[in-house]
Amino acid sequence: MDVVARRARLDADLVRGWAATAAAACAAARDRIDAVNVFPVPDGDTGSNVALTVAGGRDAVRDVTGVPVQSAATAFAHGAARSARGNSGVILSQWLVGFAAGIGDDGPDEGGRADEPDEPDERGAGPAARDTAARDAVRLVRALTAAADAATTAVPDPQEGTVLTVARDVARTARAAVGADDDAPTDGADPAELLAGAVDAARGDLRRVSAAHDVLRAARVVDAGACALLVVLDALVAALRGATGAEVDLSWLPAASPEVVAGCSPGAGGAFEVMMLVRGVPADRLVGALRGVGDAVAVADAGGALHAHVHADDPAAVLALVPAADRERVVVRRVEEGPPATRGLVVLTRSPGLAAWYATCGAVTLVGDAPDADQLARATADARTGRAVVVDAGTGADVRDHDVVAAAGDGAAVVACLALLADPDVDPAAGRAALDRLRTGTAHDASGLAAVVDGLVAAVPAAQAVTLAHGLDAVEARAAADVVARAHPELEVLLVGPVAGEAWWAGVD
Repeated sequence: MDVVARRARLDADLVRGWAATAAAACAAARDRIDAVNVFPVPDGDTGSNVALTVAGGRDAVRDVTGVPVQSAATAFAHGAARSARGNSGVILSQWLVGFAAGIGDDGPDEGGRADEPDEPDERGAGPAARDTAARDAVRLVRALTAAADAATTAVPDPQEGTVLTVARDVARTARAAVGADDDAPTDGADPAELLAGAVDAARGDLRRVSAAHDVLRAARVVDAGACALLVVLDALVAALRGATGAEVDLSWLPAASPEVVAGCSPGAGGAFEVMMLVRGVPADRLVGALRGVGDAVAVADAGGALHAHVHADDPAAVLALVPAADRERVVVRRVEEGPPATRGLVVLTRSPGLAAWYATCGAVTLVGDAPDADQLARATADARTGRAVVVDAGTGADVRDHDVVAAAGDGAAVVACLALLADPDVDPAAGRAALDRLRTGTAHDASGLAAVVDGLVAAVPAAQAVTLAHGLDAVEARAAADVVARAHPELEVLLVGPVAGEAWWAGVD
């Protein structure tokens, strides 16, 4: 790969180059960062989450031209925030939001007067260039400081020894390098070398810093989120040096085995990861509400919306905190990933009450009406198998470009998921065949349910199972399901819900 080096200015071109280099570096570092991910949850996906988060930021800024550096940096940050995965991705995207705010608007070029000779120094830079570099160094320090502060606000319980400590240390080291007075930086200050020095210092101190956190110290690993931030900062150093097409050196990353993660105790509870964009709710109120139902809470500014992340045992309780009209791009996943599969599973549903059931099946679950193409692409990528089967529970989404099993509602979607999970290849044909065999009916109340099931069983003499999807109180639903089970002891009875729509749906297969 050809590398072109020049001293770069703080402008939109630099941000685009930074984003592209950072995305490539994070993708290359993914496995090694995943391998040391033990906090806040030892699920081995920090590297993957950060890679996808930064890639979203790169895509958002790819075509941004002719704007001030702050506008480009904001596009990078908000693109990352909207694409953020996991606690680590949300924190990093909020760091980028702070960086964009701190970099400031482009001011007038104050570097040298037109009638002054710009005699070069030993590095080939004249006074005007040196003045510009010094001012850029000051702006960079302010951006790093604002970024560290913003990252800390993303979580309600900041932990020392993590990425937050490293972000703060980088900013402090850089600030010390420009001198005590921001308005009169050290003569000859160069933003690339200033940042490189601060990053090198943080990298050298990473093990000591991580050892201050009890979970990381017990696992004898460095913080995965801190590793990811240092990779992103190395990419910024390359961009500031003008090294177009440069590859970031990743040889310093720790080489830990996945057994390290498997042997650690979780640092935060909650069986499911819930992520969503939220509008119309103040950040502090949202953070407080999420803390009441889960752990690993993180919230980032996604530009006109907040990207919220939480681990919780009850995804429906999380979604109930935000009115349906104020939330979008809702994703629910199981925190602990299952064994590798031939295909991943994505489920589209309008029913928050079934999000946990689908996620327990290993599905990346999208809750809401008709997810768009970008959201579907993101969900299939999150399935991490290279390809995925999409089960659409009647959301109305455009799924023409996907391997889809179309179900007429959540009850049928549950039956399709069970058939897919029973197939070693997760072949969509298995789900479609199950739906072809299925006979269904609905009832307005529990008293009419038994008659509906009786009629379906009579129509399917070889029936083996009955699936009941309810929109009722769980206690009332369980009682009604028990009545069906006693009437048909030869059938396996599965009760799921609550679902959006009719009070009762029954399917016999």
